Amino acid sequence: MMLYAAGSVRDVSVDAECLSGLTWSGGLLWFADSGREQVVAVDPQGGDVLAVIACPGLRRGLATIGGNLVYSAGPDCRLRIIDPDGGHLVAEARNPQAGEEITAMEGGRQGLWIGYRNVLELRSTTDFGLLASVGVRGRVGGATVTDRYLVYSNRAAESVIVVEPATEQEILPIGVHGYPTGLTWDGSHIWYCDNAASRLRAIDVPGIVGSL
Repeated sequence: MMLYAAGSVRDVSVDAECLSGLTWSGGLLWFADSGREQVVAVDPQGGDVLAVIACPGLRRGLATIGGNLVYSAGPDCRLRIIDPDGGHLVAEARNPQAGEEITAMEGGRQGLWIGYRNVLELRSTTDFGLLASVGVRGRVGGATVTDRYLVYSNRAAESVIVVEPATEQEILPIGVHGYPTGLTWDGSHIWYCDNAASRLRAIDVPGIVGSL
């Protein structure tokens, strides 16, 4: 399978120590900074910081479910759900895969996708029960979901991979600049965290993204 080289169509420079998650909510980009244990909302146009929420113990992943934000925290990667308006704790739940490191997450219409090393699991947003599981070939560094596809990042390969969830086929590997971690979808473009350059980058993939 040929590697498609995608250039960024928009770059947003951010002040972060370690970009470890990304989600789209309320027309804003929210990124997780595990170095400073905080979640930050920025304007995708100019990069202005609009909110900063302290998240003690934040490790990896960031998603939106039911209007709230969710991330993994602590050495056991428990799930913490917080209100984006003020950051107060709404709920907390155990890691659905006890003993396994959560490496990514993203909310979608069907539920919450959680990445574990080389598998993406779809979980219920009510009790986090398993709904589906999709094995992937690379190590999951970030994940997002569009209308039709799953997408995950492979930091070691400096790539973002589009997956057909029904068949588990990896249909398009996309080479990107830097070291991609968190991913999200804004309805038009895939955004990824370039951890090496402390940037949030949007990419356009003609023929694939346009049909999502």
